[in-house]
Amino acid sequence: MISEREIALDIMMEEDKGDASHSLIRDVLGKYDYLEPRQKAFIKKLATGSLERRITLDYIIDKFALVKTAKQKPLIRNLLRMSVYQIFYMDQVPDSAAINEAVNLAGKRGFKNLKGFVNGVLRNISRKKDSIEFPKALDNDKRSHILSLSVNYSMPKFICELLFDNYGYEKTRKILSSFLNPRPVIIRMDERQTEEEIDELVALMKEDSGDDFGIKQHKLLPYAYEMTHTDNIQYLPGFDEGKWMVQDVSSMLVSQVAGLKQGDVVIDVCSAPGGKALHAASKLSVLDNRAGDSPRRSHVYSRDLTQFKTNLIEENVSRMNLTDMVSVQVHDARLHDEAFENKCDVLYCDLPCSGLGIIGRKADIKYGISKETLKSLTELQKQILQNVYDYVKPGGIMMYSTCTINPYENEKMLEYICKEFSFERVDITDLVPDELKSIESLKDGYLLLLPGEYDTDGFFLAKLRRV
Repeated sequence: MISEREIALDIMMEEDKGDASHSLIRDVLGKYDYLEPRQKAFIKKLATGSLERRITLDYIIDKFALVKTAKQKPLIRNLLRMSVYQIFYMDQVPDSAAINEAVNLAGKRGFKNLKGFVNGVLRNISRKKDSIEFPKALDNDKRSHILSLSVNYSMPKFICELLFDNYGYEKTRKILSSFLNPRPVIIRMDERQTEEEIDELVALMKEDSGDDFGIKQHKLLPYAYEMTHTDNIQYLPGFDEGKWMVQDVSSMLVSQVAGLKQGDVVIDVCSAPGGKALHAASKLSVLDNRAGDSPRRSHVYSRDLTQFKTNLIEENVSRMNLTDMVSVQVHDARLHDEAFENKCDVLYCDLPCSGLGIIGRKADIKYGISKETLKSLTELQKQILQNVYDYVKPGGIMMYSTCTINPYENEKMLEYICKEFSFERVDITDLVPDELKSIESLKDGYLLLLPGEYDTDGFFLAKLRRV
């Protein structure tokens, strides 16, 4: 019989291969569907936590192991990581249980000769855990600041340095701390529903879920709701009927700020899984219905690179009952499409990026990114922009957005667009929620949301008009 810890260990071994998607845990737990919810919750917490805190865990292990983590067998390294995670971050688990299970697993998985090593390291850590010294930030010593941030918040040094150089120590510390806090699931209620219908749906969700389930309106947008203590959200009321979809508030702000008008043509060039395109379609559907028999009808073109990605979009389009509003197409945004020249009123450019703003939801991002990747991404963004900017009609709007907090993919790219393609910034102060109106950059046409500030993911958006 396989134990919860062994399942978690297998997940970590798969993640080590570097090709595991963020859906790995969900897929594995689906395989063991017979397990009780509390068992699944334990596996998920142990596997995700051990990944998320990897740098911190390795720092602790290396203080006590003669063979450092970099030289250890992958299975032993992951076994130690998950055991130290239990010792430090899972108060409900007795240290003795974590240690004994690790020793047993080492033997079961073919490393009987290393059971003593595992036992010795973990028992030593357990005894001295309260006296371990972690790196501290010393005044006027940048290197100590970076090391402290990296070890204490489990973030690669080069990302710490990038954020430190742009946001300073204290703001960087708050960003990294927010990544380690649990994030609620954010959903967007379809705006074609009335307030009364949304209230009824929320009440039905509460009635249909367990006592721990929580749902409340987000403080920034009235149609955004945050949910806690929920699994298998696709079984919640309203999902199959297309009354809501998962989407972060930061992403919703793109269509909120775009200023969509009845009859607009919208093109979303990097659209999967379709959240922004479907939000635009929902808003335009409301405007079209109000216009009655107006001959000018709105439409959204939702494009992405592969059939796999467009299949995801089509599933959401069908579920949200927007097939008449949205055309889904496979197209490489790096290739110019003459048929789309001067065709759209609003162009959505949510371009491939480093994803530094959503590390709190996808911890694997921080281990898969590098300095070289950051540079190649900015080049890819420029290549796409060169091929899509003229899809916008003169006087039309480009909404540029990313889910990163790297200035080279955000503010610097905004400067590039305005210089190279004759776009001007549009003041968005009057278009954002009241809580955001004091942000200075709104007058310059952009909004940067840092993780932990407004209960959103890290996100950047800019509104530009083609001159």
